[in-house]
Amino acid sequence: MKLILKSIYIFLLGVSCQKNLDVHEVSVQPFSISIIGSDFVVNDTKRVFKGVNCLQTYGLNNQDLLIDWKVSISREFIGNLKDQPISGNPILAQDGQWYHSLESIVKSNRSSGIITILTPFGWNDETGNYEFSGLNPSDQPFYSFYKDKMREIASFFKGQSDVWLEVWNEPYHWDNKNNYSHELWYTDMSDMVSNLREVKGFDNIVLVPGNEQGQAEAAIIAYGKDLLKEHNKVAFDIHAYEKWLLNSSKSTIYKRLIDIKSQGIPFIIGEISNKNVGGILPVIPFLEASKDAETSVLAWLWKYDSHDVSALLNDQKKPNCNVENDFWGCNFKSFLDE
Repeated sequence: MKLILKSIYIFLLGVSCQKNLDVHEVSVQPFSISIIGSDFVVNDTKRVFKGVNCLQTYGLNNQDLLIDWKVSISREFIGNLKDQPISGNPILAQDGQWYHSLESIVKSNRSSGIITILTPFGWNDETGNYEFSGLNPSDQPFYSFYKDKMREIASFFKGQSDVWLEVWNEPYHWDNKNNYSHELWYTDMSDMVSNLREVKGFDNIVLVPGNEQGQAEAAIIAYGKDLLKEHNKVAFDIHAYEKWLLNSSKSTIYKRLIDIKSQGIPFIIGEISNKNVGGILPVIPFLEASKDAETSVLAWLWKYDSHDVSALLNDQKKPNCNVENDFWGCNFKSFLDE
């Protein structure tokens, strides 16, 4: 989802905090996760995950609601990786925002048996506010500092298989411009995964995004197997917006998903929503195809906002369903219930 980071702070209005949660009460992960071929395996059982994208850096979610919606995995937005606290209490960062620690988010999700994906979306420093979506990672002036911070996160969560790290949100131009090539994708992704694997004991799953701002699988098909040969526990993240949902059908989407899986490539759909940069998008054919193809899918966005067509919940914390958003909240809740 192409977001302007400075506008994300309005989401604070839609985030519910659990003030009474003692994050130190839950310290032991309840399950073991591995990858075999293209499948995710939890405690020796193949699993297909269904989940949501969350904004818990701004306040912890109501876990009862997540349980009611049968969420099994949460992709967590890190809007300002530089100032994001890894552990401890919430902090007031240099950008004037309060951030909850990654530790508190993980323990909150873990209390409900929910897997956490920690995903950097941006970096704010004295040179500017950088939104990761659309950028070439290694070209950025903060790239070496990014790698330092990601190693710190990996060191803190190493050995916790219910915590996955995604290296970058939606890299590269949506139309393969700005000197993009599949070789650049491979070089950058290999470097960012290697950076995490340098941390002794870090054997958690690492997610690698596709090209074309995350919507394309072409680079994954071209070089994904090479990454899998170099590193264990690597999976890929593809985002389903215009390039998947427009001018397609259930059968064409199903074939596209199966073509990826048939190569032994593990992947998730890390984002899908009814809207991106244009009008309302048709999501039901994709949800039906992903179910038949046994593909893990996460929706954008777990947010309480009746006026945001992409929000899954309204102001009353009920499914956000109306004609204007093509009944998005109800459609995805039904998908989770299946």
